[in-house]
Amino acid sequence: MTSTPPLCANAVSPVLNDVESLRGEVEQLHQIINQQQVIIDQLSTDNKILKARISQLEKELEAQKKLKGKPKLKASRLNETKPTDKDPDKRRASGKRSKKGGFGVDKPWKIEPENLPKGAKLHQYREYDVQELTIERCNIRFLLGEYILPDGSIVRAQLPPEYQHTGHFGPVLVSYILHEHYQNRVPQPLIREQLNDWGIDISTGQINRILSEGLDEFVTEQSAVLKEGLSTCAYIHTDDTGARHDGKNGYCTVVGNDLFSYFKSSQSKSRVNFLEVLQGGTLSYVLNDESRDYLEMSGLAAKHLSTLSFSSTVLATEHEQWEEYLSSVGICTPNAIRVVTEAALLGGLIESGVSAQLIILSDGAGQFNLLVHALCWIHAERSIRKLEGSTARFRQNIDEVQGLIWDYYQELKAYQLAPSETEKQRLDQRFDEIFGRCYLQHATLSNALLQFRSKKEQLLQVLDAPDIPLHNNQAESDIRERVIRQKISGGTRSQLGRQARDTMVGLKKTCRKLGVSFWEYLLSRVRGDPSIESLAELLKRKAMESKQVAQAT
Repeated sequence: MTSTPPLCANAVSPVLNDVESLRGEVEQLHQIINQQQVIIDQLSTDNKILKARISQLEKELEAQKKLKGKPKLKASRLNETKPTDKDPDKRRASGKRSKKGGFGVDKPWKIEPENLPKGAKLHQYREYDVQELTIERCNIRFLLGEYILPDGSIVRAQLPPEYQHTGHFGPVLVSYILHEHYQNRVPQPLIREQLNDWGIDISTGQINRILSEGLDEFVTEQSAVLKEGLSTCAYIHTDDTGARHDGKNGYCTVVGNDLFSYFKSSQSKSRVNFLEVLQGGTLSYVLNDESRDYLEMSGLAAKHLSTLSFSSTVLATEHEQWEEYLSSVGICTPNAIRVVTEAALLGGLIESGVSAQLIILSDGAGQFNLLVHALCWIHAERSIRKLEGSTARFRQNIDEVQGLIWDYYQELKAYQLAPSETEKQRLDQRFDEIFGRCYLQHATLSNALLQFRSKKEQLLQVLDAPDIPLHNNQAESDIRERVIRQKISGGTRSQLGRQARDTMVGLKKTCRKLGVSFWEYLLSRVRGDPSIESLAELLKRKAMESKQVAQAT
């Protein structure tokens, strides 16, 4: 049996050294790993902080530049099936109106089959309706008889009444030119090109004369519409926009409501100009009791107020006469002239039959602050929407106030449908709760709320008159017509052209609001027949009907 020789001490020593070396390396690796883990944790934390900061900066950039956020696209609803109580077996299109209900046959055209065999018997005629338009030139040559009487005098035949006022162009052609330009916004050169293609020999100058001259009847009717609208309706809306005339910048003001529209262009947008617009072209300067109240509210100096006498007497009907009156009473400073002129025009307006309680709804421009002034909520809210939220907290405050405003707006809309004294008091108190807030760290928001509080009476006119709109959108829609027309045809050059554009655009919109065909209206007025009643009378009747319905409900 052999024995294993013992290990030598010198042989064991290298092995132990290698183990210790490996242990040291492992410890070093552990330390490196721990250090790297600390660095990774720190970088992860920094990364989260940077991501949050980037998101905050993006929101602030959007708020500063008024950029819209990512659009919220809703899922398509094309494939949704709407619940219905109708019979599922009923034909889907059967709910539509009948297209043949108002179909008037102007030209029956009977057609027989070709190569009909002998012995065939007629079963029926199948109806197949086609709508067609006939466009053809129709030149008329009137032969007007002239007879000499025994005494030497001459008797001459006269043109038919509808052709006596349109010159060498018939009433249908004149109405068509007016309709194309004022209804369809077709420029004069294109109207001429179209008519020439149809064989009508007419120049651009002749078209211009038709569009701007000989419209006195329309101007008179438009003035009557304004007068009736101001004296009959409970409220009007108003707005203005820029309007070029004779190569110079000017303004166009619109006055109306849901029953009429009236346009007037001028070189000013002052309160004096607005009062002249309301008077409809026939100026009347009167210093009555309402004028005295206006002067006292405007702070006219006592020395000027003492020189004026107040009554229902018309002091002037022209600018020159009024200037002479002001000179006679010693009023010569610009501010005093302006204030007294405003008061006199206001007095003349009231003496003409306009109620001192007429509500004027506007976007808040100072020249419209007359009589009973109501403000548009959409324009008022813009003061909040335009605020800059430089921090997340400020943006949260703005969003909070906007939410409260629009919730309150919906409550006002509900009040209009069912007004009551209890709800009126609640909404009045709710206004104070919303706009009585104070954000100490957000001064601009607090100032905006202060502006709301200062205009409370004007914003809450709807509580006393539920029939008036809460916004001025309809006036902006009306005035947009002038903006579009100016982009297409440019500004006006002559005074007749400016008057014609104001008049015809106003009548067109009035016809639309009263449910009258503008084409039929033009034919009626150009021909001189009474088939379309006076727009002023129609407006008056509809306004009275609306009042009766409101009182009944």
